[in-house]
Amino acid sequence: MAKCPVCETEYTPNEVETCSVCGYDLTPYPPVIGGIPSGFLEKEKKRIAAAKRVWQLSQSQVESAQLMVSHLQSQLDETTRKIDGFTTTQSRLESQIEAIASQSQSQNEAIASQSQSRLESQIEAIASQLQSQSSQIEAIASQLQSQNEAIASQSQSRLESQIEAIASQLQSQSSQIEAIASQLQSQNEAIASQLESITEAVADTPIVSYSGFDYSQLNRLLKSGQWKAADEKTAKMMCRVAGKTHDGYLNYDDIKNFPCEDLRIIDGLWVKHSRGRFGFSVQKQIYINCGGKPDGSYPKGDDILERYADQVGWRVGRSWILKSDCTFAAIAPCGHLPFWPWLYEWYQVGHSLKSVGVHLFSRAQTCLL
Repeated sequence: MAKCPVCETEYTPNEVETCSVCGYDLTPYPPVIGGIPSGFLEKEKKRIAAAKRVWQLSQSQVESAQLMVSHLQSQLDETTRKIDGFTTTQSRLESQIEAIASQSQSQNEAIASQSQSRLESQIEAIASQLQSQSSQIEAIASQLQSQNEAIASQSQSRLESQIEAIASQLQSQSSQIEAIASQLQSQNEAIASQLESITEAVADTPIVSYSGFDYSQLNRLLKSGQWKAADEKTAKMMCRVAGKTHDGYLNYDDIKNFPCEDLRIIDGLWVKHSRGRFGFSVQKQIYINCGGKPDGSYPKGDDILERYADQVGWRVGRSWILKSDCTFAAIAPCGHLPFWPWLYEWYQVGHSLKSVGVHLFSRAQTCLL
């Protein structure tokens, strides 16, 4: 698993094009002969660092907004508790009114035998008292209702305003991130276009190793998809480099002393024009996946080489194929080309593949393929 350089979200390379969290472009750079310029890599690091700082700032502000919303929610809860307290007070006052009414009823019954005039006076006094208390209660209830509505309206309005402000700020930052991502995408596309133009411009430039061997023809054959001709050219070039033009095959010492630069050039051309399907480094990785060691060795008596040959299509039905049976096409199994077993001494004198062939993997490891 790899991590997004902006938000560090894990992703599987070559399976996704953009980050699922921040939207950053995760597609790998196209292969470039000679490597991507260091100046471009430095600028790219700075752009990624800038995008990462913007992302971290937006995350920090989101956390601050969440804390503010939590604080406002606490205030709203406290206001609700106060409203509940006012409601309890109102209920208690209503109970007192009921108690007074009950007391008045008892008093009316007690003075029923008194004179009508005195009774009416007392009733009027009690009624006046009740009216006054009722008015006070209504005033208190109205005041409580007004306070409750004012508190609720103020809290809700302030909360909505703060949320809108935070949302607006986040939207602005999101637009900035999208603008930066769009700018980086445009720059990447422009650079890729420039690299493609440069590659096309130097397509016919001679590819010569320090030992003086020109691989331009091999490059043209591979670029045009002439896999069989490229395979034959690879065999001839390797024999020329090793000084075995007349023999037509390589032995252990030839492989052990094969120049690393020439081996890297041949492998690089195969890997580049097959889009990573063919080449010595591809074959070495398949060999390791089958249980072999990077230096080309394997446990004694193991059938690792047979499993390897089955996987790259060099064995069919437990029988090794001839060169004429090879699939010289882009649809061939990964690692099928170049078809190197026929180059070596074992094919000429009847030795098994195990005695010589695996030394190519050892040389590939030494040459950092």
